[in-house]
Amino acid sequence: MGRYFAPGERFERLDRGLVAMKVADGVFLSWRIFDWEDPEFGTAKEPLTFMVFRDGKQIAELSGKTNYLDQDGAMDSEYAVMTTGGGESKPVRPFPSGKNWFDIPLARPADSPYGPYTISDVSVGDLDGDGVYELVVKWDSAGKDNSIPGMTGNVLLDAYKLDGTRLWEHPVDLGVNIRAGAHYTQVLVYDFDQDGKSEIILKTAPGSKDGKGRFVNMVSAAPDIRQTDNTKDFRDTRGMVLDGDEFLTIFRGEDGAALDTIYYPNQRIDTKIWGDDAGNRSERYTAAVAWLDGKRPYAFLMRGYYWGRKIRTRGRQCACAVTFDGARLKCRHSFDTFSLRSFTERGSSSSFTPQGRYKGVKGYHRGNIKYIGEGNHNCAVADVDRDGREEVLTGALCYKLSRWNRLKVKWCTFRGHGDALHIGAYRPRHRGYDFFTVHECGSKHPFLESLKLDYGFSVLDAGTGRTLFHQASPGDMGRGMMADVGAGGWYQFWGISEVEGHEERVEVGPFARTADGFEPLDIPGVSTNFRIFWDGDLYDELLDGENGGPLEVTSWNGERMESIFRTEGCVSINGTKAVPCLQADILGDWREEIIMAREDNNALRVFVSDIPTEYSFKTLMHDPVYRAGVAAEQTAYNQPPHIGFCLRELL
Repeated sequence: MGRYFAPGERFERLDRGLVAMKVADGVFLSWRIFDWEDPEFGTAKEPLTFMVFRDGKQIAELSGKTNYLDQDGAMDSEYAVMTTGGGESKPVRPFPSGKNWFDIPLARPADSPYGPYTISDVSVGDLDGDGVYELVVKWDSAGKDNSIPGMTGNVLLDAYKLDGTRLWEHPVDLGVNIRAGAHYTQVLVYDFDQDGKSEIILKTAPGSKDGKGRFVNMVSAAPDIRQTDNTKDFRDTRGMVLDGDEFLTIFRGEDGAALDTIYYPNQRIDTKIWGDDAGNRSERYTAAVAWLDGKRPYAFLMRGYYWGRKIRTRGRQCACAVTFDGARLKCRHSFDTFSLRSFTERGSSSSFTPQGRYKGVKGYHRGNIKYIGEGNHNCAVADVDRDGREEVLTGALCYKLSRWNRLKVKWCTFRGHGDALHIGAYRPRHRGYDFFTVHECGSKHPFLESLKLDYGFSVLDAGTGRTLFHQASPGDMGRGMMADVGAGGWYQFWGISEVEGHEERVEVGPFARTADGFEPLDIPGVSTNFRIFWDGDLYDELLDGENGGPLEVTSWNGERMESIFRTEGCVSINGTKAVPCLQADILGDWREEIIMAREDNNALRVFVSDIPTEYSFKTLMHDPVYRAGVAAEQTAYNQPPHIGFCLRELL
């Protein structure tokens, strides 16, 4: 009882996700419905009827609602919900905090030689197939940006159930040859073999160990990988790892055991070909999950997105698409702006065998070089042309698997690298998506000299790459937001730009997309961090906060963005980015949870909206755009997930 199987393998098979929390006037309950139960944005013909039980007795019957306020509820009350067609939820009691949050205690690792471990990004998936999400926690010690030298502790990963049960015997330990920091380790948690249980895919190296305490190379089908010397330390005097073998490993979610290890498909080769010799360009990674062919999920891994520091036509940008069939990883597609033919010093590179064979997968095609420098610190996934095959968008370009099974660029604006992006279906009765991205480049393009780069941000038609709106700015546009906060038009967008030669930063926008085009707006109090569903209306709220402090949810009150909720007892992560460990719809109805590190770094704190809402529709995790956004949320500079359906159609 309590586990609900999806009609199609595309959707995760989840339970009802019932939660209860004590509020001032009783106990607030919230639960999820699924795509096939939703008549608004799913495939159901009519709404479900739910019966609500307290302590074994029915107290309410609701049609088309997924939340309920029990004014007679107490902290010791036990609740369940059941549909008229059967299927009872697991019983729950209000959160022990007596508020709208609960803690997940963690086994904090002992300090590394370089400092204490702190909670970093968190990823989510159903690791054991019980219909309840588990969390994969990344631990960093003395983590560094790629541009900053210094030793770091080993990156560790651990897995927990929501009740605090630890799943793995040992943390996954990536060893000394994977540096700690936001740009090195991208963790993809997803059911890659579609057996109902999620796996974890990430980059590893000699010396990396799995949740059983075994070296990850031992499970490889490749004899030369199995013979790896796991005692080698490839760190240089600056603490950078610029040499040595590079692997990709998949781990079983239930116990953290390594299932297969292959060579990382886009190998380093030599740092100089990336545009510097310090690893600031070669060691920057992003990752996503995409159904590129519409038939199965791919781990989509990207590496590099800068032009060269001194010679701007030097640089490299790579991508690859990897599948898992339940036994082995396979790189099925690769993209590369670098031609292996131009590299003759193979004997000096660990990316080649002694016989001169490339350990990765070739992906260069004529003309690819012009795409150097066009990626972001983040990415998004959507079926932008509605052909049943998802694309991956990162900054100025969009990757697509062609009908001829070649990974290629679908479109590119050639406006260069940026730090933030958003995608969503914000226009009513419009089947496409709008894509928003900011720009860090403000000079001549190294390949297209006639193209003037003027920083700012752009709104694009995600299906074609056509620029719908572009706004220049006086300097690097470091942050930007696209959301519908309800302040005017179909949606609004804005950004924050540096002013060259000054410490001050200026706000650019906001603007609104309307039926007649784009118009400037005045929205006092906007922030440029995360958007979130929290208060129960059909508009986005904004989530932002201070470096290492709590976060605040703000909502449009008709005059300005007003604070409606503030987290307590916890801290943001990723420095000045000030983001939660994870934002996702993992419990209750369609509102999103805020998952943060507790102040003492010994627990995660999960905040759940306790605001009643008249709207009910499917869990956001059954929307492909949103689920892909959650899978990619932790990559490099975290960005919030967006939905792929337009809530304005309910207004």
